Amino acid sequence: LDVKRQHRDAIVLFRMGDFYEMFFEDAVTASRVLELTLTSRAKDATGVAIPMCGVPFHALDGYLSRLIRKGYRVAICEQVEDPRKAKGLVRREVTRVVSPGTFTDAAYLDAREPAFLAAITKESSPRGSIGLAFLDVSTGEFAVTECHGPDAASAAAAELAVLRPKELLLADGVAAEHVVSGLIAPRVTRVDGWTFDPTRAHETLCAHFHTSSLTGYGLDGASAAVSAA
Repeated sequence: LDVKRQHRDAIVLFRMGDFYEMFFEDAVTASRVLELTLTSRAKDATGVAIPMCGVPFHALDGYLSRLIRKGYRVAICEQVEDPRKAKGLVRREVTRVVSPGTFTDAAYLDAREPAFLAAITKESSPRGSIGLAFLDVSTGEFAVTECHGPDAASAAAAELAVLRPKELLLADGVAAEHVVSGLIAPRVTRVDGWTFDPTRAHETLCAHFHTSSLTGYGLDGASAAVSAA
């Protein structure tokens, strides 16, 4: 339950011996998507059986690919100490979180098209610019654009329609239609709003590219694009 609280938007695969188990609503969802037998391990405080299902650890990649293709985000929780030396419960930690825009398994990727992870943000002014960034983690392709004026939303929607991202990052609490109307969104992952702060974004990008400014990338004054990137 503690792991689930930290990864509310993901299906948690919890390592137990030779299996990855899923519990509660995760088990119900996974049993339907993966066609697994739904069972139970114990009962909750009210006496109701706790749903559970699992997959063998050696078959993880196949099941993981199926979950990602369906648009789910998955947190993999591993045993991080030797069960033979553990006192009480074996300590576990989430060692990997995968999602449609970050999964690079060859069986999942289509060589004929990119698998973009996109981020979009809108400046707070009434006719604020819309910034759009997209990244293909399998190739390293990384680009940004910025849409301005009264047609900014439709221009951003058209760009997304061409890119067809596997996953879209949005600030927590911001509805997709508030940024781009009529968007048929892919998997939407919510991130903390402060991650789109222009000042922080500028500093992060400069640190990443080992440069003192973003002038060489044509991003002077493009705060929305920088924020999305």
